[in-house]
Amino acid sequence: MRDVSCKLLSTTLKTDDIGVQKEEVKEIEVPLIKVEDVYANEFYKANEQGYKPSLRLRISALNYDNQPELIYMDKIYNIIRTQEITADELILICERKVKNVKNNKN
Repeated sequence: MRDVSCKLLSTTLKTDDIGVQKEEVKEIEVPLIKVEDVYANEFYKANEQGYKPSLRLRISALNYDNQPELIYMDKIYNIIRTQEITADELILICERKVKNVKNNKN
């Protein structure tokens, strides 16, 4: 089953009373118009530049404000690029974000 929405993530730096800056992540839930497959041609072109696109989401252009990441199906994705379909719709081409994992051997 697919989600009917995704959460766009943006990070800002907030300064507290004593001058310490902390990152604040803002999540904006956005309804999806359509989940599309990544085209083979697009995958290979992006792979040449070091990207691995794995997700294409169509959303309303009004909801997008250049956020760099999103959450879909409880997984975090980087937004590689956008594609404007119409004045009202936008496609987000995304790759799965993999966190650095330290290999702890005891």
